Amino acid sequence: MQQLFSKRVITIQDRSSLIQLFNNYESKVYGEIQTSEYEILEMIESIPESDRKGLWHDGELVAITILTEKDHRLPSLILANPNERMDLYITEMAKELVSSAMIRKRDRRDTKSIILSANFEEEMRSFEKCGFIPTRYWFQMKKDLESLTNETLPSSHRITSFNPETETHDLHELFEDVFSDHFDYHPTELGEFKQRFYRPSFDPTLWFLLKEGDAVVGFILCSVNEETKMGEISHLGIKRNQRRKGLAHSLLSYAFWKLRERGMKTAALSVDSDSYTDATIVYQKAGMYVYRGFTRCDLKI
Repeated sequence: MQQLFSKRVITIQDRSSLIQLFNNYESKVYGEIQTSEYEILEMIESIPESDRKGLWHDGELVAITILTEKDHRLPSLILANPNERMDLYITEMAKELVSSAMIRKRDRRDTKSIILSANFEEEMRSFEKCGFIPTRYWFQMKKDLESLTNETLPSSHRITSFNPETETHDLHELFEDVFSDHFDYHPTELGEFKQRFYRPSFDPTLWFLLKEGDAVVGFILCSVNEETKMGEISHLGIKRNQRRKGLAHSLLSYAFWKLRERGMKTAALSVDSDSYTDATIVYQKAGMYVYRGFTRCDLKI
């Protein structure tokens, strides 16, 4: 019997199929659901039609491709049903992804890199066959929030929630300084930094600033997922001359308490395995453990 394949734009009418694909992939690969239905729907609504495509096999959605843009990077997603045909699905969707990226890059002379995350060996081999090169290995680390201990700050320091009206400039300045020597760093202007405020997941009461007097010397930026009950820590940074004092540990502990207050069961973050600041050690000391690893794969266009 002939097998039928078709590709087209993903729309809101594909909601149930898309949720089923995400759930199937994450259950098999992660052992749990990490992406909420809300996040999936937000993805459909916020990304242009030309940058979100689906592959159907005998009427079943079996793979998707998503393209986004961030400075010189094109952070993207190829999500394929992890079965015996996964390599075929990835190959087909990689063509769509590169095509969309080339259209976006048209008439520009700068080089951009499509970036994918490979979560297991078979997936990475498929990406490599499509021309992607493994560039960095990352960990997802987690902490169960059922049992927490109190941590104390030096008397000269305090932690406050972020006020976008008055503290954006100071936070942006410190953010740029903290990450300026990290892997694949790219400077961002203040206006670009403010774009984070328009994301549905943004909640200033979950962005915490560490202060010494009135000076901002650290930050930890969090969000919550009400469906999965997992809090995400997207960024943690300490001013260079304030490091090695246990302040990152104190910020993490504070964030864990706040995330638990919001009903989260676990907290998670992603960390570069080659972090020059030994961030993995800092997180382990705070009670976090490596839950899984993934490989960043790049394709320059």
